[in-house]
Amino acid sequence: MKNICILKDVTKRYPSHHETVLGPVSLTIEKGTVTGIRGENGAGKSTLLAIMANTLKPTSGTVTYGKKHIVIGYVPQELSLYETMTGRENLIFWGLAGGLKKKDADIQAQKLLSLMRLSDKAESTAAEYSGGMKRRLHLATALMTVPDLLLLDEPTAGADAESADTILQTAAALKENGTACVIISHQTEDLEKICDNILWLEKGQIKN
Repeated sequence: MKNICILKDVTKRYPSHHETVLGPVSLTIEKGTVTGIRGENGAGKSTLLAIMANTLKPTSGTVTYGKKHIVIGYVPQELSLYETMTGRENLIFWGLAGGLKKKDADIQAQKLLSLMRLSDKAESTAAEYSGGMKRRLHLATALMTVPDLLLLDEPTAGADAESADTILQTAAALKENGTACVIISHQTEDLEKICDNILWLEKGQIKN
């Protein structure tokens, strides 16, 4: 399995729009690669990622995956954390939702809290976390079940330098295990640090 995700002539239109917001886009994401996506606001970046995550259906075109039971880790820009739950509880919740047994979820949560440098905040509620800590925890929720495809939408937005570095290095390290990562960021330097290739999206289309 070399190809993780294949998009062919994918387009997206919304009833409220008079023009296509995405596409046609054809793109192949390979195992063990990190692909960066850049573009102005409204270029269709988040729409593209949501379609790859299978949370948004394309208007036309096809999206196929390299295997039948693919595990997708999707980290949208909007935080998906429960503010009144502790960091550990947030991770265990998403682990159980992903099909892990309680014991396995506990072990994985402990590993990820350490990886994200959050062990000392494990029993603090997410509401007590700084912006950077929340970004690290947010990424960790998507790693409770090891993904074949990791999709990150502005994962370092509002994060301090230490948090941004932790997030980027984690994404880069995952490809050693074969995970394919697609990351949207306005920070060109961040993408250049870890990406195998960087695509520019303009008015819904990939430009060379």
